[in-house]
Amino acid sequence: PHMEPHLKLAVEVAEMSPSRKKVGAVLYNSKRRVITTAVNNDYKSHPRQAWWAQRVGLDEKIYLHAEMACLIKAREAADTIVVVRLGGHDGKSLRQSRPCPVCEPALRYAGIKHIYYSVTNKFSYEYWG
Repeated sequence: PHMEPHLKLAVEVAEMSPSRKKVGAVLYNSKRRVITTAVNNDYKSHPRQAWWAQRVGLDEKIYLHAEMACLIKAREAADTIVVVRLGGHDGKSLRQSRPCPVCEPALRYAGIKHIYYSVTNKFSYEYWG
């Protein structure tokens, strides 16, 4: 199926994840320019991931999520994120990737207003203005 370039890029990023659940995220500024990309990583953590996880009472969610990795790497303001999770038998089907209870407040705090995320076989959009 035809996919917008910003969604396609997030799929390509997700394919690079070293984790069993392949998640990729792309952060954009208000001019739709890529600021940074990142993947989830079951083998890494970060103090910011741990802090937000603890804040919402999910201390076990300390492995690095793609959205949090993007926020950590970002060197300028962003307002849009695209998150993709790939799965299924072929490992290439779009799966639910709405930001989790740890990442959502971190994204809101960072000023992210436009959220695109994969759901089963398509994309969904939310405005968090």
